Amino acid sequence: ALKAGTRKNALMNAIAAQLGPEDITNVAAFFASLPGASVASAKSEMLPNLVKTSAKLPEGYPKGFTMYTTVNRPDINQVRYLYANDVALKAAREGRALPNGSVLVLEQHAAKLGDDKKPVVGPDGFYVRDRFLAYAIMGRQAGWGTDIPEILRNEDWNFSVFTPEKKMRAGVNQAECLACHKPLDKTSFTFSIEALAKAQ
Repeated sequence: ALKAGTRKNALMNAIAAQLGPEDITNVAAFFASLPGASVASAKSEMLPNLVKTSAKLPEGYPKGFTMYTTVNRPDINQVRYLYANDVALKAAREGRALPNGSVLVLEQHAAKLGDDKKPVVGPDGFYVRDRFLAYAIMGRQAGWGTDIPEILRNEDWNFSVFTPEKKMRAGVNQAECLACHKPLDKTSFTFSIEALAKAQ
């Protein structure tokens, strides 16, 4: 069900999509062989490696960054602005995979809602922003992916979330980000590589 997408879970859908029929049989047999968790709060052994992250909001941001696209998210009433540093921009423009040193920043804003409770659209076709929600960071350096299980690893990319006050949001598990981006290995694990390549 997770592999087919009929059961929804962003993390597990991405993992299950990588499994063949024999893998699924083996996973089922493995879990069936284990004793039940002794406590309800039992955690995966890999969790510490997914909670920690090396991706940081760069000092002095947005200096040194270029906004390269804007995205409306009608499903969650947000408008998002995407920024890239010069390392990522240069590689994308040259048609290369994004190298170590690349940093992408996604600014999340709640859209202003009209009397009909729908997002207000500006003259540019994008939602009018109301309040700033968070920074989502995607960055890579050599070795950053070493401790991440291969089934979730996005080469050496790490992800993090910062508050509007530029403080790292505590307790964020980057596993969901890794799982969501995992299928995008042909586009440097990014959803916006085409817009990045065309950025001026």
